[in-house]
Amino acid sequence: MIKCPNCGAGMYFDIREQLLVCRYCDSRISAEEYEADINAQEINGESAVFLCKSCGAQLMVPGNQATAFCPYCGNQSMIMSKTGSFEANKIIPFKKTREDIEKIFESYLRGKLFVPADYKNHTGVNSFRGIYIPHYNYTVGFKPGTMFVESHRDFDEENKHHHMTFTNEVTTGGGESSDIVRDASAAFDDNLAAAIAPYTHSEAEPFREGYLGDFYADIPSVEPGIYDEQVTGEAVDEMKEEIEKSCIQRDMKFDYDSKELAGRVEEKDVRADLYPVWFMTRRMKNNRVAYAVANGQTGKMAMDLPVSRSKFFIGVSIITVILFALFSAVFGFMTPPALTGICSVVSACSLIVLTVCAFLIHRRESSLLPSDDKTGKLMAGVSEKKSKLLKKAKSIASASSMITVMLLSFYAVGILRTFGASLKLPAILAGAALAAGIIAFIALLLLIHRNETFNLMLINGFSAVITLAVCMILIVRNPFNDLFYVGASLLSLLTVIVNCLSVIALFDRLCTHPAPDFYTRKGATHDEN
Repeated sequence: MIKCPNCGAGMYFDIREQLLVCRYCDSRISAEEYEADINAQEINGESAVFLCKSCGAQLMVPGNQATAFCPYCGNQSMIMSKTGSFEANKIIPFKKTREDIEKIFESYLRGKLFVPADYKNHTGVNSFRGIYIPHYNYTVGFKPGTMFVESHRDFDEENKHHHMTFTNEVTTGGGESSDIVRDASAAFDDNLAAAIAPYTHSEAEPFREGYLGDFYADIPSVEPGIYDEQVTGEAVDEMKEEIEKSCIQRDMKFDYDSKELAGRVEEKDVRADLYPVWFMTRRMKNNRVAYAVANGQTGKMAMDLPVSRSKFFIGVSIITVILFALFSAVFGFMTPPALTGICSVVSACSLIVLTVCAFLIHRRESSLLPSDDKTGKLMAGVSEKKSKLLKKAKSIASASSMITVMLLSFYAVGILRTFGASLKLPAILAGAALAAGIIAFIALLLLIHRNETFNLMLINGFSAVITLAVCMILIVRNPFNDLFYVGASLLSLLTVIVNCLSVIALFDRLCTHPAPDFYTRKGATHDEN
């Protein structure tokens, strides 16, 4: 507990003043001067049960948590056996208050039309909570040595193209690369950690328990060796920059032997520092969580944005009605066979979009290898590659409705007004849609064979192919009654709606995470911060 030295009441760390403040007598003291004297008592070294020394209640504290808040008296307790591991390390204090983060959050969501309304609520159980997340801070040493580096330069002069190659003999002394940072929490997604980085390390202070006042703090839950390859790669990139600066030539392209540079890494020193993070977690379906996280020092924010199905379809419907009215007024109504052909094309496109999104999510999830006893953390593939896949999948999912509308608009303009009276063009459209749908369905079957979590999409693919086949047969048979065409068109659009719902479900799966302990944390909700 952060106890006031004057009256014994609880104290909190005031972010604006950067001082510990007593809630009762308003005393102030710096975090550097404060020494914690009351901590949670450990009942059993092998369990997660501790005693609150303020009221005697039992506290259930997860293994990675270094502070806890008593549900009875509300006081904060320090787990001395865990906070003691940070004594030789550093901490970056919170610089942004909860109010600052809430304003950034509201500003960020201002233009997001499809975000659920309740997601924008950041009060009560959904308020931001301050957590000090452990990060490994690596310092990498380099051996001195000499190496040959080739550089290339291309330029045009006197109507001729010139290519020049230089060989640079570069001798470098020993040195080091510092402040290479990776998060040390198994529950904190690496992509979220990277999204709110960097931190200003010059503002780091020697660890003092006073900085934890009114905040949660975790201890490292993964081994530092998990990031060896990434840390070495980042250090090598920094070495490359220094070598390029030492070369006389400018505007060059340099070729390196990365293995030779990696061989110069001779040691890695690492310490576990505490970095401030504001968390807001929203419990979603299937025991998954959507995050809004912010850098507690700079205010840089990243968040998962689920999609409101009702807002999505209202928006798409409005756009569709407007475009349909516009094209109907300009070009007139299309024939029933043409309408059926267009609807079959839109249905096939929705199945293709669904298959592509499922494939991208499979690629993203399969790039995470199961955790092992050594690291305890999911091993990510190449972070940059994973990030690109994530952005690509989000773009496809968000644009699926616009693809549907644009296809409908494109085929309604001009060409179907000219050829709509004949069955030739509608039959071509329906045939192409059926072929594309079959290919997408086969690809979906192969994906389901590799990842059983997509089993329910078998219904989407099968129903879409049957619908496309019905549309094709109908156009070829050319029944006299137009109601057959209307029925087939409505059936096609129904498959589009179902596929769009599935795309949104995939999007929500893509932008949420398995639920860790963050959403269960209570307390530390005082208005002072």
